[in-house]
Amino acid sequence: MDLFRKPKKRNAPVVRKKESSSDEDQDSEVKDVIQKRRRTNPMVQSTKQLDASTRRADNSSDDSDDSDDNQDIAVATHSFAASGDAGPSGPRDQGATATLEVDTDYSHDAQAQFERVQQQLKEGVEKDGKILYKGSALYGAKEAKDTAKGNAASGYNRVGPVRAPQFLRQTVRWDFAPDICKDYKETGFCTFGDSCKFVHDRSDYKHGWEIDEEYEAGKYGAEDDANYEIHEGDDTFPEDCFICGNPFVDPIVTKCKHYFCTGCALKSFQKSSKCPICQQNTENIMNTAKELLTYLKRKKQQQKQEAEKQEEEKDSDDDEKPHECDDHHHHDHEDEPEEPENDSNVPEAEEKSDEEQEIMMEDVEGLEGGENDSESDDDDAEKD
Repeated sequence: MDLFRKPKKRNAPVVRKKESSSDEDQDSEVKDVIQKRRRTNPMVQSTKQLDASTRRADNSSDDSDDSDDNQDIAVATHSFAASGDAGPSGPRDQGATATLEVDTDYSHDAQAQFERVQQQLKEGVEKDGKILYKGSALYGAKEAKDTAKGNAASGYNRVGPVRAPQFLRQTVRWDFAPDICKDYKETGFCTFGDSCKFVHDRSDYKHGWEIDEEYEAGKYGAEDDANYEIHEGDDTFPEDCFICGNPFVDPIVTKCKHYFCTGCALKSFQKSSKCPICQQNTENIMNTAKELLTYLKRKKQQQKQEAEKQEEEKDSDDDEKPHECDDHHHHDHEDEPEEPENDSNVPEAEEKSDEEQEIMMEDVEGLEGGENDSESDDDDAEKD
């Protein structure tokens, strides 16, 4: 008795062959496999996710659907055979030796024409004793010779277009965006390097040699008060019209803050609405230049006050001049010695001086006589 039951062999299902159509003898046409995709409505949203079996059922139903509504979204799927080449597609050197082909072809450029003329000159214009006409290019043409600059066929020995090098590639981008790279300005380093589309500018920061000079001069870190001064010329206005060159008459101001006479501006805007100075579109908008009028009025008053002040100083100088002359004469008199008031007193003074001199002489004589008398008395006493 068998413990294991052997399964019975099932016969393979018989597949009935489809009946061939009446066009079986005709050549079958090659058609592309058309796969129709279901169009999804982007305006419909759903949180329900279809499983794989549902999606396959939908795809099969779409494939069996042959309605005309989906004909416009039919997609033809093509298959391509592999090339069987293990090498990369494209040139073998991956374009390393590619040349720049934007200029005139070498067979038609000025260098090629020059070489053809030189070849014709070498061959000559005579053949079998006859002179051949070889075109107007040979009129006045001469055979070129080698020089120190190069050989005869070189472009350096003639005047005209020169062949540009074809092995150079332009990899420099000069059209920078009008913005400054923030990383480079603050740190001096940018990860994009030369390929950064922003301008690498640090002109607001001082260089190292400038800092060293300030440190040696003892000015490093010192604030200059002049940097915070507001000068009078910072808010200056033009005094003459840009168009006519004369002082303003009824001045107006445009959107771009430029000032003109009213008549000059009207004549200029009849031709073009652009500003004559900056060429910006003013849209023919003009406003009264109140700030300019105030500035001109204030300046006129200042000039008037300065003129009055100068006149006053001039008058005061004229008044002080005669007083200075009187003082000068007075000082001259003080320096001179005093003279006697009356000239008649002069001989009296001289007479008095003579009398005093006589008295003095008499006193001296009396003193001398007294001394002589005493001496004579002594002599008499000794004799006795």
